[in-house]
Amino acid sequence: MTEEEVLWHELEHGVSQQRSSSEGNPFADIPSARVMSQSGARPSGRMTEGVDSDDDEAEVDSEETEILAAAKALDAESDLESYPGEGMLLKNPRSSVATEDIRLWRYLYGIPPSVEVRVPTAHERVDWVVPGWVAIYELMLKDGMRFPIPRLLRDVCDHYEIAPSQLMPNAWRVLMSLESLSVRNGVDCELGEVLFSYYLKEHDKDKGRFKLIARVGRAPIITCLRTNDRGWKDRFVFVRGDLVWGPRGPGGVSGHWKATSWDFNRALPSGLIAEERTRQLLDIAVGERDYRVALSEENLRASRLWDFVEERPGTAALVSPKKIRLDLINYYCN
Repeated sequence: MTEEEVLWHELEHGVSQQRSSSEGNPFADIPSARVMSQSGARPSGRMTEGVDSDDDEAEVDSEETEILAAAKALDAESDLESYPGEGMLLKNPRSSVATEDIRLWRYLYGIPPSVEVRVPTAHERVDWVVPGWVAIYELMLKDGMRFPIPRLLRDVCDHYEIAPSQLMPNAWRVLMSLESLSVRNGVDCELGEVLFSYYLKEHDKDKGRFKLIARVGRAPIITCLRTNDRGWKDRFVFVRGDLVWGPRGPGGVSGHWKATSWDFNRALPSGLIAEERTRQLLDIAVGERDYRVALSEENLRASRLWDFVEERPGTAALVSPKKIRLDLINYYCN
C-alpha cells in the first residue's frame, strides 16, 4: 500500500475505534473519510477529474432536458423556490456535494454558523435562479476565499452585474491576490485599478463564464497563475446570510447567472492616479506577486480577507487532500 492509502486506512479504522472516546472531543462530529470518499476524494489523494480549459471536451449532461422538464412539472404542482436561469451553459453538471460534506467544509474553510449553506437538489444547476441564495464553488474556498466575499471580487461582479460563480478560477485568484497584496503593502487598489490592467472576457467555449485578461501593453500584476484546473465545476453549493456580503451588501451583484451587454474591453476613466497605483503594485517583488504567495494562509490572515475567520488549525487556503487526512487523523486518534 502507498503512504496515502495507509493514511486513508488508518483514518477509517482509527475513527471507528475512537467513537467510544469521542465525548468531550471538540472535533468528534467531524465526518469520517467515508464522507470525503463519497464527495469525490480517492485513496490516491486525487479528486475526480474533469478538465477545465479551452480544450475541455467533457460530455454534456445527457439528462439535462429530462431533468428540466421534470423540474418544470414539479414547479407546476408545488412551491419550488428555484427555477432554470437563462440556460447559457452547455456543459452544466449537477452538484456532487453531499449534505454530509457541509460539516467538513465549515471546519476546513471557516464557514461561520451565520452563513447558511444549501446543497443543490438533483435538478438544480449552478446557473439556476435560487431567490435569496448565491452559488459558490468549493474551489473558491480552497483558493482562500472566505466570508464576506472579498471586496474587489464583489465590486467587479457589481460593475458587470454578474454572479461571482460566473468568474473563472484565475479571475477570482487575481482579484483576491490584488486585495491581499494592496492591503499588506499599503497601496490602494480599487475597481479602477483592476480595470486599468485587466478586462473581462467571456470564455470562448463555456459561454456564461468570464476570464480576467491582462490588457495589451500592460504587465500583469499577479503572476504564476494556473493554466488548468480539474474537477471543480460540479463542486458547488448555494449560500445566504448577512455575512456573505458584509456591511456593504450585494449591491448590483446578481444572485444568479445572467448575460451582460457590457463592453468588457472598456476601461474606467482612471487617469494618473490609477497609473501611479498600478506602478506601485508592479514595484512589489515578483515573488510576492505570485498568487500562491499572495493567497498563502499567513498573508491572507495579514490582510482583511480573513477578518471573520477564527484562528484554528486546518484552515489553510491551499490545503491538500493528504493534509486534510493527516489533520483528521490527528484530531480523531490523538
